[in-house]
Amino acid sequence: MRVTKHHYAIELSKIGYDVYFLEPTVADWKWRSSAFRVRESEAEGVHIVAQDVNIPYNVKFHLKGLFDLFIKGHIRKLENELGPFDLVWSFDLGNVLPLKNFKKAKKKIFFAADWPSNEEAIIAADGADTIVSVAQEILDLYKRFDTANKKLVPHGVADCFFEASKTPYIKTDTQVRVGMSGNFLRPDLDRQILLSIIEAYPEIIFECFGANDPNKSNLGGAADEDTTTFIASLKYFKNVVMHGMVSPETLALELRRMDLFLICYDVAKDQSRGTNYHKVMEYMVYNKPIVSNYVSAYVDMPERVFMPQTSHNLTLPTLFEETLAKLPMQLNTIALKGYAEILGEVLGE
Repeated sequence: MRVTKHHYAIELSKIGYDVYFLEPTVADWKWRSSAFRVRESEAEGVHIVAQDVNIPYNVKFHLKGLFDLFIKGHIRKLENELGPFDLVWSFDLGNVLPLKNFKKAKKKIFFAADWPSNEEAIIAADGADTIVSVAQEILDLYKRFDTANKKLVPHGVADCFFEASKTPYIKTDTQVRVGMSGNFLRPDLDRQILLSIIEAYPEIIFECFGANDPNKSNLGGAADEDTTTFIASLKYFKNVVMHGMVSPETLALELRRMDLFLICYDVAKDQSRGTNYHKVMEYMVYNKPIVSNYVSAYVDMPERVFMPQTSHNLTLPTLFEETLAKLPMQLNTIALKGYAEILGEVLGE
């Protein structure tokens, strides 16, 4: 499953960059020499770099000064073996590989894709020429870096979603289907509200696309008893379909069948703090109603995203009900006549 950093790596290669994609460090306790192993990816021009770090990761939380000293040498060796780099693009909110230590890079970009949850995530931008984020609220937290350019770059949409939308799904029944995509192992889902909505509408099919097994996910997420219970509850409902992780191309085609989309995060726990989600733009491709928790990036689009006006989800079930009430007439019409006939009537043919 790919996220923002993967997509940017591929797009950079498409416009002519030779990209070295650095895999995460491994949290084990082996002392070793820094080493870098390069393999090719399926994307031309993107080289995957596995790294052996010369100090155990856990030292970072006990002897940070020592850890930083070793990591500085680790980065120097990386630049000597694979560099020098024209551009270093960091998504490292954990500040494991400090951007400031890339001394030979011609330009450095720091991308805060999620809400910086601690001071370390702010310090991580030190040394950046440009700081990028998908939300203005996040950029505002990096005011101390006055010399860096600040760029607000909204989430993008993969080509496969636009391609899928060019062939609309022809609905032939009145079954209402609600689509949800993402990592269902995340602890910041508003699980109670989500389960209450599902339970209240046994006649509606809720289709879930995304990770629901911690042993089959590379996206992280909780694996505690509460998460296990939540996943078991989803699977218990007969009106829930758990598709698991699918490719972006498959997801793009499957989402065409949905009548509306539901997003349900607990903003207080949410890693984006209700600022922006890439899935909103993916859903918009299909021109279907979107019911969501509060998302600040879309407060000026009430006709596209139906959301509570606060960070609390207490009114989300009511919004879902109101949105649902507007669907039956449309669905019945489509089921009886089909899209082609309706289009002919609209065009007067």
